[in-house]
Amino acid sequence: MGRMRIISNLRRFFSNEHGTAAVETIIMAPFLIVGLVFSYEYYELYRHQSQREKATYTVADILSRETAVIKNHYIDNAKSLFDSMTGDQDDNQLRISVVRYHVDPDQGIDEFELRWSEMRGEGAMNALTQADVQNAHDVFPLMVNGQDLVVVENRSIYEPVVTNGLMRDVPIETRMFMTLRFASQLCYTSVCTP
Repeated sequence: MGRMRIISNLRRFFSNEHGTAAVETIIMAPFLIVGLVFSYEYYELYRHQSQREKATYTVADILSRETAVIKNHYIDNAKSLFDSMTGDQDDNQLRISVVRYHVDPDQGIDEFELRWSEMRGEGAMNALTQADVQNAHDVFPLMVNGQDLVVVENRSIYEPVVTNGLMRDVPIETRMFMTLRFASQLCYTSVCTP
């Protein structure tokens, strides 16, 4: 009789549906919370990148319209503008460079020349060198012989709002190419030769 009673109690326990919603909530709540946290973090990461892409485009557009000689304070102000457009005080790095393309199939010349490159901000990014750009055909767009190209690049580190360990110190890099609109070249202090 004791055995039948145990089996009967077990059947009644497993067929009882009282409290199933509470149990399901307890099981599913952690997954829902983790999903919301990750959704928010990825949204913030893409928002962070989007702000920098827009600011990089704006600085490149401003430089492409410039007809006067660029000086140090101009580059400093471009960095200040970039920082204010991104709306935070992160350690943004801004690199502004001008690259000229040379091609002469008869002479076997097909390379880029670094006209000038300036950096503002602290971090892993450095000013470009001639060796960096000379054969960088996979980096730069198609250009015509003698054409100058303004290259504006940014690097910053994304710090997650909710630290989850998976997206700590994510580097965000943006790059924008712009051809000159009104001048044949964009001069920087003493670098302004035909």
